[in-house]
Amino acid sequence: MASTYVETGTRIRVYDSSVKTHASLPLGTYRVHFDGKEGFSLLRVENLTAGGERVYGQREQKVEKIFRSYERTDRSLGVLLSGDKGQGKSLFLRMVGQEAIARGIPVVLVTQDADGIADFLDSLEECLIIFDEFEKIFPNGRQLHHGEVNRQHQFLSLFDGMSQVKRIYCVTVNDVHDVSQYIVNRPGRFHYHMRFDYPGPDEVRQYLTDQAPEAPASEVQSAALFSRRVRLNYDHLRAIAFELNNPTAQFSEIVHDLNIKAIEPSHYRVEAKFADGSCLAGETALNLFERVHDTRTLELRNKQRSLYISFLPRDLVFEEDGSIQLPLHKTDILDEYDETPDDLPVSVSLTLVGHNTYAFDAF
Repeated sequence: MASTYVETGTRIRVYDSSVKTHASLPLGTYRVHFDGKEGFSLLRVENLTAGGERVYGQREQKVEKIFRSYERTDRSLGVLLSGDKGQGKSLFLRMVGQEAIARGIPVVLVTQDADGIADFLDSLEECLIIFDEFEKIFPNGRQLHHGEVNRQHQFLSLFDGMSQVKRIYCVTVNDVHDVSQYIVNRPGRFHYHMRFDYPGPDEVRQYLTDQAPEAPASEVQSAALFSRRVRLNYDHLRAIAFELNNPTAQFSEIVHDLNIKAIEPSHYRVEAKFADGSCLAGETALNLFERVHDTRTLELRNKQRSLYISFLPRDLVFEEDGSIQLPLHKTDILDEYDETPDDLPVSVSLTLVGHNTYAFDAF
């Protein structure tokens, strides 16, 4: 068997005839590998594909936008994708990777950290470089213990896009608060920051109609209305669609049984409105849907008024506009002297805010 002699610097390595040399990085998908003895290399893996899964939320248009902008620019292009788990970031990455291969651009996946990785990536030719769950692989200062180094800063020069080689950098994160301040809100490094939010009622309705075509329209509508007051991600919707494909399934029963219960408090805006048009408002963190028979107490205060409002979660009324009403005839309202105030509010409501929410028993 013939041998191939590869010379690097002053060292010559001997390989068998299976060794091939290329003038440029062959089209394909690779994962960065690091070995303590041999250093960095690229391992060929299967190409990313979106499969036959239908995509919601104008994702195809965003993929097209990325590559259209990349063609127009004369420098590297950074794309930051953020959002809670289950929002479709991984599917979007597969779509971007699939489109890159279709356009003749190799794809490189970064799944481990090692000293010198930024320099290695900068040695590559034109390609799409993907960092999935960037903040987990490369922790920043907020996550580090004493004496540890911020691992995200090693990429700042690379992400500046001033390299002689033009590339696309695509990074996903679950929580932007775990990303360096020199990356977020820096369009010079990441031109795009695409936020993956929870699907709204129209998307929920379309998804369930597509994925559970035999489900009664009334049950699909119940799920769509439910999404106005809780955050349902695509993992939740996939499980709900599976259950709704049972012709006897009812959404109210599905929510009771599925593993999508709230495990952390959610954030709500509380508003007490008075007959004179004034409003006493504030925000609070509550888990309303565990221990629904236990009393909750809210405090609202300004310079003129101070109220303590007590209620039972089981008495809440869920409106179609997404608000949650506290029935006044079942709600205790006291002032700072533990007395019933002279000017009782005409309504007290809660409105869901923030991302820390999951499905709960509301039917």
